[in-house]
Amino acid sequence: MKTFHIIILAIFIVLAIAGVAVFAGLGGIGRTTNNVGTVVIWGTLPHLTMNAVLESVRETRDDFGDVSYLEKNPATFENDLVEAIASGKGPDLFLLSQDRILQNGDKVLRIPYTAIDERTFKDRYISEGELYLSGDGILGLPFTVDPLVMYWNRRIFADAGIAKPPEFWDAFFQLSQKMTRRNEANTILRATVPLGEYANVPNAKETLSALILQAGSRIVVRESDGTMSASLGKSDASVKIPPAEAALRFYTEFSDPSKIDYSWNRALPLAEKEFMAGDLAVYFGFASALPAIRAANPNLDFDVSLLPQVRDAKNKATFANMTALSISRGTANATGAYLAAAALSDTAPLTILSKAIVLPPVLRTLLSVPPSESYQSTFYQSALISVGWLDPNPEKTEGIFRDMIENTTSGKSRLYDSVSNAEQEIGNLLRGK
Repeated sequence: MKTFHIIILAIFIVLAIAGVAVFAGLGGIGRTTNNVGTVVIWGTLPHLTMNAVLESVRETRDDFGDVSYLEKNPATFENDLVEAIASGKGPDLFLLSQDRILQNGDKVLRIPYTAIDERTFKDRYISEGELYLSGDGILGLPFTVDPLVMYWNRRIFADAGIAKPPEFWDAFFQLSQKMTRRNEANTILRATVPLGEYANVPNAKETLSALILQAGSRIVVRESDGTMSASLGKSDASVKIPPAEAALRFYTEFSDPSKIDYSWNRALPLAEKEFMAGDLAVYFGFASALPAIRAANPNLDFDVSLLPQVRDAKNKATFANMTALSISRGTANATGAYLAAAALSDTAPLTILSKAIVLPPVLRTLLSVPPSESYQSTFYQSALISVGWLDPNPEKTEGIFRDMIENTTSGKSRLYDSVSNAEQEIGNLLRGK
């Protein structure tokens, strides 16, 4: 089979011969050349990493000399992007995260399916990349993926006589009873699983999202007419309890001091720091957290495994953060931007990128080759089962998930009401209210 790069060149050659204006629908650019030209890329990845990736492409093609990368501050990236595009000074390409697809969709030029058809896209990239597919084209070519995994303390498990980490969530009921240390006053001395709270649980929204997605809800659904709707409270007739309600019930179970599996409360330190200190049995964090955990405690005896799954579920899944190379609506070089994105998302550049940022690649072909490093093996498996959802506003939904958790644990709302309120609020965001 010909490589992706050759296929892309062939597409443009055919278009040129036919006299068709390449990407005429992308800003009216009528170029038929295969030269990339000047392309500026914005993102939050380290500039040294991206420069190494760019240099790898320059070694094989001489039209990448004017492709440059600008590292932006993650805290101001969104505002910088909006202001730059509005003033006509924006980038040609930018890294679009999966949780900004809905917010930034109007800033992106779609890649037509005549350039990359849906079948080729799905065969090439991991499943979560399909979040970037829309009815009128592709919003970006997947570039990075950072899956949620489970870090576990080998020493704590060994002390409890347990050889392996749990594969399924329901195992934590027994594990918590066996591994959590509490004194006579029911004060937690050593916790097992950091679930049940929000404030001191990094990635609480993402962990609860994973539970909901594993249970069968998509959280947000794209309807046949292209509109979006919230689906937290919805379930099929075969399910007695809606997925989100079941997920929230499980998540909040471990912060109830009246339960025998009580393992966490808001008075405890931040879960990540507890794990790094060796005082927490498991921690649910992203693959990108590995270097920080290693650096914080070089003597910590830990390992990494797949995020636990819902027992008897049809498919495995974990939540993941993702980015894609998207063409800015303000670009004056749509064809060059696309050619640059296609080149950068090819096998060699993504191999270099994956090694540099210690994350799994987004290409199925690369994930089919087992890595030698043990942690990477888990990351690769996690990438293949990664999922996400179309978030209307990451900052506001963070608050919605916080309220869903805290209103339940405080007794302010019943499970059903907490989920129903969250669904209504997400629905309002989707409708622009």
